[in-house]
Amino acid sequence: MIVKHSISVACIYIFLVGLVIVNYSFADEDKIKKTAVGIWLFEGDANDSSGNKNHGQFQKGAKIASNGKFGNALSLDGKDDYVLVKPSPSLESSAKQYTGVAWVKLNKPGKRRNQCCDDDQFVVGWTPGWRNIMNVFGAGRNANQGKIEIGSNKLAPQWSFSPKTVNDNKWHHLAFAYDGKKKILYIDGVVDINKDAKGTFDIKGVTLTIGGTESNQRISLGLIDDVGVFNVALSKADINTVMNKGLPKIFGVVAVSPKDLLTTTWSNIKGKP
Repeated sequence: MIVKHSISVACIYIFLVGLVIVNYSFADEDKIKKTAVGIWLFEGDANDSSGNKNHGQFQKGAKIASNGKFGNALSLDGKDDYVLVKPSPSLESSAKQYTGVAWVKLNKPGKRRNQCCDDDQFVVGWTPGWRNIMNVFGAGRNANQGKIEIGSNKLAPQWSFSPKTVNDNKWHHLAFAYDGKKKILYIDGVVDINKDAKGTFDIKGVTLTIGGTESNQRISLGLIDDVGVFNVALSKADINTVMNKGLPKIFGVVAVSPKDLLTTTWSNIKGKP
């Protein structure tokens, strides 16, 4: 009986290990790190942890909160605050192929400000000219409130939105990937939109924003954490690695003190410029 029990336990272990291998063996952490052009972890500031110096600037009261998905997070009041990142050649390298990722915890009241879009909740992208967006619909979208919009007015077709809603005050991982042929939205690691598309984002000289727009529209209410921009379309396995392992661990960001991750100081072991 002991031998049979041991064999059964061993079989279960092998099966579980096999599942892990199937899910994660095709993820490439080196590719994730090498293709990152901006990583904003919001551990006390809006600095870029990718090494490309695409540091963000807090606008109109945007601040850091201690209750992020991983450590701290960007906290937004839903009125006028956001983060602005100036144009750079490294960010512009994602014009043809792109992935944008973020953890969001959004909860916006259903108060309609206008006929359409002002009460949407913007996540990350290049909003002047609506060249690249990942956006959560607000009350002005009626029955579509809480659904996620991805796309660009430079793509054909321009816009797509998800069946699923995310404005429920719970953490969700969002990823928008574009390889020049398809635009794909992942919600919590699962494909939600998969549409043919063509074109480039045409983002040269355009500012990137997180959590809102420069025109004081589409300001998020809630928390945004661990935002990343890459100049390739990451695979599903890569995106699940980013979601499950977390950008802080992938990019070598560790807590100086393990006693309280919500209040400790964080540092990048690679060093910051």
